[in-house]
Amino acid sequence: MFYVGIDYHKKFSYGTMMDEKGRIVKQGMVVNSLKGVSAFVNGCGDKTTAVMEATRNWGLMYDWLEELVDEVKLVHPLKVKVIAEADKKTDKIDSTVLANLLRTDFLPLAYAPARATRDARAILRQRIFFVRLQTMTKNRIRVIVDKHPELEISVKDIFSKAGIKWLKSVELPILERKILDGDTKLLEDLKESFLQYFCVMR
Repeated sequence: MFYVGIDYHKKFSYGTMMDEKGRIVKQGMVVNSLKGVSAFVNGCGDKTTAVMEATRNWGLMYDWLEELVDEVKLVHPLKVKVIAEADKKTDKIDSTVLANLLRTDFLPLAYAPARATRDARAILRQRIFFVRLQTMTKNRIRVIVDKHPELEISVKDIFSKAGIKWLKSVELPILERKILDGDTKLLEDLKESFLQYFCVMR
């Protein structure tokens, strides 16, 4: 049985592999790619379990490990007190501590959602992002329109197709006209991007 601790970073990671007695059999920098992770964890000829912290973008490394080892565990970074309280905190120490906590079954485990769940959450976050941008843009447009009560609004909804056409034609001072043109174009682009993105994701 082998235990692998991965200290995951943006461009590279640091790995430590231990055997059942806690002896380090492999340690070093790991290239952040499926090939790089494979080169580190393969070739031991025995069951291998890996652990990593639930840091930003942890899902990518987790998925690679899941393809290559028998089991992957995720831990809460704030609860790995040994790492946080170490006098000297380095990637080498972090990965070693993770591997040792895994070996001794003393991990503060975190929930690791399945890939399908993570994908669904990513889609939902993207949708919320698009909606917020559209709301912000609409509010900017409303501010400009509301500054001119003399305008005769000929449509029920200024953000419908007819409303956008009206917004493009209304007469305003030069600066406000430029701002409104930019915001209107942005709103149209956001709507188009929203439709294209979520049609593809269905």
